[in-house]
Amino acid sequence: MAGETGFPSPAQGYEATTINLNDILVHNPPATFFMRMKGRNLASRGILSEDLLVVDRSRPPVAGCFVVFRSDSDFACRELVREGERFALADGEGNRVAVSAETEIFGTVTGVVRHL
Repeated sequence: MAGETGFPSPAQGYEATTINLNDILVHNPPATFFMRMKGRNLASRGILSEDLLVVDRSRPPVAGCFVVFRSDSDFACRELVREGERFALADGEGNRVAVSAETEIFGTVTGVVRHL
């Protein structure tokens, strides 16, 4: 009786299974946007220039999360931090901007996609 040699394929049994990144990253499709990060001021916090940010407009921002906000006519990404009774937007370099009534928070960052 001839025996088989070698090892089974690591993909054996998974042929029909596909990974859909939308299922993993998008919790509310109508409120989810993808935005490209520009700049290196959040590199120390793990968000690099050219990363793709998954932004959910339906998720309320809370202290400690990353948010995309409108600054003049541009969008920027910062960490929302609490300073006493107020909130501020902090980058990874120690700079903070107070959140005011004029600050338009576009959405909460719920994921990051990076091309290696």
